[in-house]
Amino acid sequence: MKVLIILIIIISFNSDLNAGNITEQVRKSYEERANFIKDYISTIKENRKKDKKFKGSVVESVSGRLFTRWGPFSQKTLDKNALDDCKEAGELDCLVRFRTLTKNSNYNRYAKYDSSKKSLKVLGEFIKSKKIFTTRGIDVLISEENFKNSRNFFCGKTKSNYREVVSYLVKEIEIYPLSFIKNSGLKYVMICEKIEDEELGFEPGGLAPGHVDQSPGVFYLNLSILNKYKNPKIKKETVKLLFHHEYYHIIDSSLSLMQLDEKWEKINKVPYTNRSMLDGWGIDTSVEGFISEYARNNSAEDKAELFAFMISEHKKFKQAVSKDKVLLKKSKLMISRLKGISPEINKNFWKKLN
Repeated sequence: MKVLIILIIIISFNSDLNAGNITEQVRKSYEERANFIKDYISTIKENRKKDKKFKGSVVESVSGRLFTRWGPFSQKTLDKNALDDCKEAGELDCLVRFRTLTKNSNYNRYAKYDSSKKSLKVLGEFIKSKKIFTTRGIDVLISEENFKNSRNFFCGKTKSNYREVVSYLVKEIEIYPLSFIKNSGLKYVMICEKIEDEELGFEPGGLAPGHVDQSPGVFYLNLSILNKYKNPKIKKETVKLLFHHEYYHIIDSSLSLMQLDEKWEKINKVPYTNRSMLDGWGIDTSVEGFISEYARNNSAEDKAELFAFMISEHKKFKQAVSKDKVLLKKSKLMISRLKGISPEINKNFWKKLN
């Protein structure tokens, strides 16, 4: 009698999930994760040559830990067993990521507003909040109480006047076609009185924290930073750059290119810096291939900075790339990727920014 055995593999994934934080440890973790998925696919394909009933299931927890089952069993059985493994290990929000060789179309880590709790659920945790505006399918919320999650990310209860900031923000969101926003991964904007993140080492003006290789689709905006600018013009420009920069981190996650992007990195003639470059102000093309000082940190920040200036300072951006072949090549790759998200990111879109 033939004995059928379910093979079980569990892989742990430990990483700082903040957007753009590409340390060697993070890179190694992502490479291990990518290799794991490749090996899983290869194993399924090889076994299906011998037995067409051979299937597999990959379940992922909110922490990024993967649980895999495979064997000549029904897909339903494998999914259930992998989900049970995940739950029995004490993991939260266990979801099926792959069903044999197909991605689960229902998989997502997007945040969701719970009207009954008046809270935004983000990666298994709830932020008490209130919807104040909706545009292009994006809900703008204010924090209704101080929130601190398990990673010591803090979003303070909104107390200051936020109307001016929201008016600037809405105009920036409405630059984009509806189809682009729908497919890009942005779902919510959360207005916080103050943002703190111990791992950053400084108070950011805004953040779009990610989850492994998919963003929950939330852009957090820090009022305490913006309120320091008494000049409305400077405040408006700051909101623009912050939003478009962090928005690209969300887009990058939706493309699964946040942490590993060899095609982008191969364009560089000058390597990324080993020392941490803090935010500057405006376009700075003193180093070949980079639109700003901050872009020199890593590929994630490089892309986010380039995108931010492409949108918010389009004329200056065009002048910069006309004198830098490396920047021009990066721009063409980015535009191609954006058009892949929505065909409406075409010549007419860019002309409107002139």
